[in-house]
Amino acid sequence: MWNKVDLKSDQPCKLSYQFIKQVTNDYDQELVVGSGTFGTVYKGICENRQEIAVMVLRNIIEIDNKDFQKEFQNLRRLKHQNVVRLLGFCNETEKVLVAYNGNQVVADKMHKALVFEYVRNGSLGNHISAHGCSGFNWHIHYKIIKGICLGLNYLQNGFELSIWHLDLKPENILLGKNMIPKIADFGLSRLLGDENTRKTINAVGTRLNQRWKIKAYPFKREGVMVS
Repeated sequence: MWNKVDLKSDQPCKLSYQFIKQVTNDYDQELVVGSGTFGTVYKGICENRQEIAVMVLRNIIEIDNKDFQKEFQNLRRLKHQNVVRLLGFCNETEKVLVAYNGNQVVADKMHKALVFEYVRNGSLGNHISAHGCSGFNWHIHYKIIKGICLGLNYLQNGFELSIWHLDLKPENILLGKNMIPKIADFGLSRLLGDENTRKTINAVGTRLNQRWKIKAYPFKREGVMVS
């Protein structure tokens, strides 16, 4: 079905843009659960009431489609209780009519998103204050510290791919059932780092919508060919 993700599948799950729109209720702001370096995260609700986390990516213009799919097919194979599980991804491009330099042109509007398991207890950052971790006893402190170390060790040494997080912070440590920590936002810096952020600015210094890429697609409008 259009809005069901197979949690048990060992294969990468490619999802449609229509799926992403529907499970987020067309990007309903009330479903936003976080916003970080790489994108906005929505709580997605499938038809069978399954909850998922949908990260809609930003700064995506210069990400090669093949590299994107290959990278997240690799990440999809990661399985560890202290690493947030990647369930699938969306990678679609649509042709849209936009205003550009005083003309109407056809542009590629790119849609890239990642779908993860939904972790109910939020991030470690939500629980940290100037007085420490609110309500956590030493047993929970130790469990979180140990879990983070185990997760990082798995990413770097426990798999055929060596993955360096490069952006580890309390906001990227999610707390699951029984306060088990799960590392999130891993593997994204390589595709979505500062270099790609800079490439969202075009040659004349005008910042384009970060989902649009201008192409020379000619089209007819009121009998006039535009390119």
